[in-house]
Amino acid sequence: MADRTHRFRSQLTITEAARALHLDFEGFQKGPPVFAGVRVDGQWSATVFGDVAPSLVPPARAKGIRVTALDDFLRETIDRADAEDRLVTGFSTREFQVYQDRGVESGRLRPRFVNLLPLGRRWRRESHPEVDAKVKASRARRKQAGRWVGGHGNTLFDFASLLEAPRGHSYGKGCTTSRLKHVMTQIATRGEFSRLTPVAKGKWTRVLQHNEADCLWSSMLADVCAVASPANGGGR
Repeated sequence: MADRTHRFRSQLTITEAARALHLDFEGFQKGPPVFAGVRVDGQWSATVFGDVAPSLVPPARAKGIRVTALDDFLRETIDRADAEDRLVTGFSTREFQVYQDRGVESGRLRPRFVNLLPLGRRWRRESHPEVDAKVKASRARRKQAGRWVGGHGNTLFDFASLLEAPRGHSYGKGCTTSRLKHVMTQIATRGEFSRLTPVAKGKWTRVLQHNEADCLWSSMLADVCAVASPANGGGR
C-alpha cells in the first residue's frame, strides 16, 4: 500500500493541471499493471509492458503501440516529469503504489504526484453540494445495510458524469479486466493477433478506448479542481 504518512499535493494551479502528465495503469487486481496510458498536452499514448504481459505484445504491435519494460517506463515517465517540470496525476494512489511496489523512483515521484480523488471530492462538495450530499447519503445507507461501499459514488466514471465528459457507448464500466483476459487468452492459444476472432480484436480496441477516456477524464477533472482551488481564488 502507498505510504499514507506523507501526503501528496493537495492543490493544483491552472498551469500545472494543463501541463500535467495524466497517468492511468490497466491490469488485474493482483500483480503489476500490463499497460499504461498517458495524456499530456492534449495527446494520448499507450505503452504495453512486454516483460509483464508478453501476450499483449502482438496486439500492441498490431495497433502501433509502443512496447517496453514496466520499470523502464516508470523511470522514463518521472525523468520526463522532472526534465519538463510537470506534475503526474492519478485517480487514486494506485499509480504511485506501482512505483513503490516496483521500488522505482517513488521518492522522486512523490513531490510531483497528485491524487485527483480527494481534490475531486472537494470540488464536488464546493461546486455541487446537492450531488455530494446524495453520494454521502447513499454510501451511508450501504454501510448501514452491511453492503460493500468501496468507491461507490466516487469513481472516475461518477466524476466524468458530473463533468458531462464525452464517452463512447463501448466504454464498458467494469469490463476492462474481462476484456484484457479474453485478448490475452486468445493470443496464448492462437499466437498471432491476425488469428484472433473479430470479437477479441474488438475487445482490444475497446480496452484502449477505455484507457484513453480515463486519461481524458482525469485531465478534465484536474482542470476543474485547479480552477476551484483556493490557490487560484476558488473554493469557499
